[in-house]
Amino acid sequence: MDNSTIFFYDTPPILSQTPTFTKPNDDFKPLSVTSSSVFYLAVITPHTDKYEVHGPVPSFAHLLPTIEDIVSDSPSAIDKLDALQYTALDVWGEQTKIDKFKDEGFHTLVVDGQRGTYTVLEVLREENKTVREALPAPVYVVTRHGPLFHPSAKVGTAVKLGNAKGDAATSTLVGSFVDRADAQTAANKAMDAMVAGLAVSRIEDWGKEGGGVLLAMGGQYRWEVRIAYDDEALRCAKEGADAEGAGVGWRL
Repeated sequence: MDNSTIFFYDTPPILSQTPTFTKPNDDFKPLSVTSSSVFYLAVITPHTDKYEVHGPVPSFAHLLPTIEDIVSDSPSAIDKLDALQYTALDVWGEQTKIDKFKDEGFHTLVVDGQRGTYTVLEVLREENKTVREALPAPVYVVTRHGPLFHPSAKVGTAVKLGNAKGDAATSTLVGSFVDRADAQTAANKAMDAMVAGLAVSRIEDWGKEGGGVLLAMGGQYRWEVRIAYDDEALRCAKEGADAEGAGVGWRL
């Protein structure tokens, strides 16, 4: 399944007391690329229960500096990335760079760490002409998270909720937007889809400008929609340009 199908309209995770992340297999199939494509890198670290999204950027090549930095501490991941970027050794012991890799990339790469830990790098593709034409200007990036589970403990006569768990297992990208109003609409639709039919309390927090967060709470469960707005796209564009030797005069 192409990662571009995971956005927004898929079915949200069902309630589970212990959201768990299942380690995926590597998926090195090339990405589908069009003139309207934008790309993201989802970095998932189950052992720290974190889900982060880098992007959007206009090409896979712009994500490579971040990918290379993450795999740099894992010999097995370095070998996998090298095998994708270069041909096998020829009879003279030399390799040739595979040019199409910087355009077509991969879908999923598992970076094995120490003591059974691992990080999942997932490249996401979205058809979004409006955002692509706006880059490298900052855009609104919407992600959804939940149901997150708060373990509880009895303290005297009270019940205390612990930190929410399940971010790595239940998070996904919704999409990116140039206009704040469009991002707010998408965020509300994402929250509506996650908590449909459930009795929850909902709040949202928006500043005068920039991003925001939507929260819903029901019992020991919490749902979030996060709207980020910063210079991530501009920074990724600069890194990609620097990697390609473009020598562009970015100002951050």
